[in-house]
Amino acid sequence: MLYKIGDFSNISGISIRTLRYYDDIELFKPKEVDLFTNYRYYTIEQLDDLKLINELKEIGFSLEEIKNNWDNFSNDLFLKKKNELLKEIESKKEAIKKIDELRSNIVNGKIGKNKIEKLNKNVKIKSLY
Repeated sequence: MLYKIGDFSNISGISIRTLRYYDDIELFKPKEVDLFTNYRYYTIEQLDDLKLINELKEIGFSLEEIKNNWDNFSNDLFLKKKNELLKEIESKKEAIKKIDELRSNIVNGKIGKNKIEKLNKNVKIKSLY
């Protein structure tokens, strides 16, 4: 059975706009396109591919990566993505650590309004005139 794009959108939970975009970038094509009306038609079997696209997006693959690797996803590709995510986690941990250090400095008066006022007292501002 073929479903018009609106019906398929309702079934899949993916917006019509997204389905059209996926078609335009040739990531996810409708099963058929009516030559006269340009209506897009999808099958229920295509839901699995759409679900896979969403899962790949959720774990950090770009649409371009998904499209370029559609027929050759491999263990190595997933390990590479995993390593990228682990690096991002480490980077985020470092940022969180820096935030905690800065918060500590604020609490201890090392930075903040008082520190700025002290700096202003110690710096002589030259007049532009």
